[in-house]
Amino acid sequence: MTEESVSTERRVPWTVRDMVVASLAALGLFIVGVGLLAMAQFLWTASGREAPGQGVQALAIFTLEAILILPAWWWGPRKYGGGWRVLGLRRSPSWNMIGAVALGLVLTLAINAGWEQVRQRLGWAGQPEVLPLFGGGIQGLLLALFLGGVVASVAEEIFFRGYLYPGLRDRLGLGWGLVLSSAIFSVVHVFPGVLVPIFLMGLIFAWLYERYDSLWPCILLHSAVNTLAFLAAFAVERFPHLMGG
Repeated sequence: MTEESVSTERRVPWTVRDMVVASLAALGLFIVGVGLLAMAQFLWTASGREAPGQGVQALAIFTLEAILILPAWWWGPRKYGGGWRVLGLRRSPSWNMIGAVALGLVLTLAINAGWEQVRQRLGWAGQPEVLPLFGGGIQGLLLALFLGGVVASVAEEIFFRGYLYPGLRDRLGLGWGLVLSSAIFSVVHVFPGVLVPIFLMGLIFAWLYERYDSLWPCILLHSAVNTLAFLAAFAVERFPHLMGG
């Protein structure tokens, strides 16, 4: 599929320059936000007060991730019009997307299970456990499910699939759009031990967007993956004897 073969109804107006600027802005906002949070925590503890709880810190960090939505909006609908629909937040016309999301979930779980075997044989470190960041107990789990399962999923899908993917697809073609958007999605997760499965997951998310012309299947699958990861981590933490620990 080339730029000319993409349906005019599906084409997005933003340019490669817009996407580069939006990506740099997102990175800059996140770095500044982390710096401000670190400074605030330092000043808080320097005043003799007890450091904020882990749940508060996790809330602040995932609030920063939600900032991803701002550059996508600013160099997308705000600049060119079209509202949230142009970022993919439009209803999918087909009920069979539920089956596709279920298939995507099975593929994602299989990819992660297979890669885990490869990663362990290679001796590579995996992604650090993030559930403890939210504090302990059911309250921490519920906070993780909301921030990681909902907020992070929506923000990441709007930026990477709703903004970057269609922009790259329209400018560079379907293949490059799939590969580059998934590669960028993978790289921002930083840890080398998870780059491969996250890249493959990015391909699945982008395929869902391409298939149904809607971001909702991507958000649903992303949320399901994150939710299952948190539930599994909680089960291992709470019931190690049942989980082989």
